[in-house]
Amino acid sequence: MDGINLKNISYTYPGAAHPVFSGLNLQIPRNKWTTMIGQNGSGKSTIARLIDGLLVPATGSITVNGLPVVEDKLPELHRRLGIVFQNPDNQFVGATVADDIAFGLENHQVPHELMQKRIDAALAKVGMTDLADAEPTILSGGQKQRVAIAGILALEPEIIILDEATSMLDPEGRQVILELIDNLRNQQDLTIISITHDPVEMELADQIIVVDQHGIADQGPAPDILKQTDLLRQLGVGIPTGQHLHDLLEAAGVTLPDRYFTTNEMVEWLCQKLS
Repeated sequence: MDGINLKNISYTYPGAAHPVFSGLNLQIPRNKWTTMIGQNGSGKSTIARLIDGLLVPATGSITVNGLPVVEDKLPELHRRLGIVFQNPDNQFVGATVADDIAFGLENHQVPHELMQKRIDAALAKVGMTDLADAEPTILSGGQKQRVAIAGILALEPEIIILDEATSMLDPEGRQVILELIDNLRNQQDLTIISITHDPVEMELADQIIVVDQHGIADQGPAPDILKQTDLLRQLGVGIPTGQHLHDLLEAAGVTLPDRYFTTNEMVEWLCQKLS
């Protein structure tokens, strides 16, 4: 079965009094960008780690593009799926950028005659070819995340999970990473799953999943979720600029179409009205 499917999942962290999830059911489509949002501690990262096999559910089953997430299938799963975490420093093991990518390829037993070609191709995709021999410690935060993404791309995965991967970056670095991921999504048949509080990142998604302490509170096309500004405020995530401006104009008595506007769409609509 295509996509990621979690069925009747229950999970409790060791020593915790209550489960994070009990009877969780979730389907994430293939070759789409899906964003998970929710309050801190709601279980978003737990879902990512269950999908990746880093955590083992007490009950239920998980499949990733038809592959069951069980212990003897984890090597194959990790060839199909990669995670970029919040702090890229925790992912570096090589003395140089190229060495770091090579380390991951060696762990997945990629033949040596293919490794350099894959390293070069991955670095080119993230615009880091000129820094192949640089030490990871001297890179900026945005460059480190690009290297972390390159390390995953070299494995030629089907799925990339971004677990708050842009939250430690400045606005410019965040924009570079989001544009990179969006371009990769458009160029390749990739499934993107992002965990974020950033409204710009949420707008890039095809669909949004709202996670709370009881499971999945809502799920649907990104515009349908992002129109719900009361929900977004309750979750403590940002309100996209276009929707915020839409609400301000509506409160001032301006009649607007009953649909979601991105920032660019709102600017275009206003220019049309003013002209």
